[in-house]
Amino acid sequence: MENKKKSTPKKVLSITLNSLFYMIIVVLLIFSLANIKVKKENNIANIFGVGFLSVQSNSMFGDQADSFEQGDMIFVKMLDEESVMELEVGDIVTYFDMTIKEFNTHRIVEINAEEEYLITQADYNPVSENTNTQPDQPINFDQAIATYSTKVSGLGNTLDYLQSPTGFALFIILPVVFILAFEGVVLGRNIISLNRAKMEDKYAQEKEDTKKLLEAEKEKLREELLAELKKENEKQSK
Repeated sequence: MENKKKSTPKKVLSITLNSLFYMIIVVLLIFSLANIKVKKENNIANIFGVGFLSVQSNSMFGDQADSFEQGDMIFVKMLDEESVMELEVGDIVTYFDMTIKEFNTHRIVEINAEEEYLITQADYNPVSENTNTQPDQPINFDQAIATYSTKVSGLGNTLDYLQSPTGFALFIILPVVFILAFEGVVLGRNIISLNRAKMEDKYAQEKEDTKKLLEAEKEKLREELLAELKKENEKQSK
């Protein structure tokens, strides 16, 4: 009874560790796939239509509800042909800016539905400068890739580090290797324990078979001895 009580926490711990292992593997796999450097200029790595980007500048810094700054991580919703037509002035969109050869995320300040283009502009206008922020170059509707959804302050720097070779090795590859090694040790110990249990069962069975064989031999000898004694008694009675 005590052995069962002792084994129950071990089973719970084993199940918990296994579940955690597979969850981490799945999360890391999804994260890795989502952060593969896409070769096409008009693609953003995304999971089920939700992409995420680290903010590289303060062009959208401000006091509005949807403002964000350098070092933040923003979540964007991927656009299709239908959702692009629903964009409005004031929405924040992500597109590939050919002038800087990077993704840009700015606010829409003008939409021309007839010619199917829109113009974006950065929110941030430094007080120290006399000139206002200039609008960006017009982009076609089909160049708008995603629209801003929400942000996580400060997480962009972490995302950048995780995407670097050092960060990826330390926080993605190394934990996976450690977990696989741990699972390998656990598996090896389980195999050894299983083999030991099989050997013990085999030894116990052989011992039981030997005992039965000895008992059978004893019974046979006893019967033979009784038969001999019976013959001797019959001879003497004659």
